[in-house]
Amino acid sequence: MPQSLSAVFVHVVFSTKDRRPDLHSAAIRAELHAYLGGVSATLDCPPLLVGGTEDHVHALVRLGRTVTQADCVKELKRVVAGGLEVGQNGRCEWPRRAGLSACVGPGGG
Repeated sequence: MPQSLSAVFVHVVFSTKDRRPDLHSAAIRAELHAYLGGVSATLDCPPLLVGGTEDHVHALVRLGRTVTQADCVKELKRVVAGGLEVGQNGRCEWPRRAGLSACVGPGGG
């Protein structure tokens, strides 16, 4: 029986609480981006790009065949919300919700 090909890409955006510039250090951003990429890969959701600015993070991942969108976003959010030691009061705070953009295939549709 032939196998089907699945290629679903998920773009997740995390904003810092009140869009504060808690991720002001390039070194901290690089560490966070690398860590999120590693967690995503562990979920069998290979990261294509992870990046962002001082007040938000983007992660574009290819959804694994055994992981739901909700579980992927929930786990990435859990990792981010676990506490990054930067920003006001030594912590980076995140709002309760993460943004999930439209899921598109490689052709853009």
